[in-house]
Amino acid sequence: MKKIITLILLVAISTTLFAASLSSSPAATVNLIRNTRITVEDLNKKIAELGATQDQALDVLNIMINDEVFLQGAERDGITVNDSQKNALYSQMKTQIEQSNGVSLTQEEFDNLAIEQYGSIEAYKEYLAQNYIVQAYLTKVKGDELNSKNYNPTETEINTYYRRNRTSFTQAENVYFAHVYIAKTGDSTKDNANKNLLTDVAGQIKSGKMTFEAAVAKYTEDKDSIATGGVMGYLTSDNATVRAGWGDDFVDEALSLEIGVPTFLESNTGYHIVKVISHNDAKMLTLDDRIDPSQNYTVRDYITEGLAYQNYQVAMAEALNDMIASLRSEANIRILYK
Repeated sequence: MKKIITLILLVAISTTLFAASLSSSPAATVNLIRNTRITVEDLNKKIAELGATQDQALDVLNIMINDEVFLQGAERDGITVNDSQKNALYSQMKTQIEQSNGVSLTQEEFDNLAIEQYGSIEAYKEYLAQNYIVQAYLTKVKGDELNSKNYNPTETEINTYYRRNRTSFTQAENVYFAHVYIAKTGDSTKDNANKNLLTDVAGQIKSGKMTFEAAVAKYTEDKDSIATGGVMGYLTSDNATVRAGWGDDFVDEALSLEIGVPTFLESNTGYHIVKVISHNDAKMLTLDDRIDPSQNYTVRDYITEGLAYQNYQVAMAEALNDMIASLRSEANIRILYK
């Protein structure tokens, strides 16, 4: 009985060792400045990470080889990232995310985002480091070539893009307006007095007893618009921020006002005398219309920049592929996976 049990244990151990040896066996080796093994286990992890299938294993393996030979080439040619630089990249990314999203994150909140997306802070730092290496190495080797090209689209390309995406370029109904503003205090007595005051002032402006500009100078609490005579700029019907702050009723009423007639309006935050200076109906934009009526940035500018960036990305991808092909020709690469 003891011999049988021993035999069973030996079979179980040998089976486990055989499975382990399979997963740790090399799928490929890459040697440009050092020999690196890509194991079957590494490959299977990457297949799962990319959501690929086993039928695509060789394609995924070649991606891994490309990554490894590129990183070895970068190291050989002096492009590396140390721990201090990784920490700096991590901090820079936090600032970039905050600025692009208009938020402020605590270090703990940012760390949690990194862990959620990449599994660990160190994994995210490594990802940032590898991205930096790709950009730096590509710039070092192909920078002059990339910078010498003209990426601006032709007029035909601009017109074709506009024609295919015309319905995407629309401008919401908007008014260019000025106001006199007194904030709500939460004290019903004071608020009623301010409401009555601005209602009366609006009547005086309409009757010609007072100018709108004089009312701004005398009564408004909006310090930012005093210097412009109460001018706030453009209010668009699709401005979610204003609708959330001042309320849907205020926005809808302001959009319906007669041009040049100062009118008392109440918002979520206070009391206003609103004067509409100009009104624009919703419309489909032409190539030379401004996307935002307050800025000199046209549909043509938007399309030109977008297509130029797209052309640059294509050129970068081609340059990267050329570098990888050259590095692979220099390296000793063995693909063992079948």
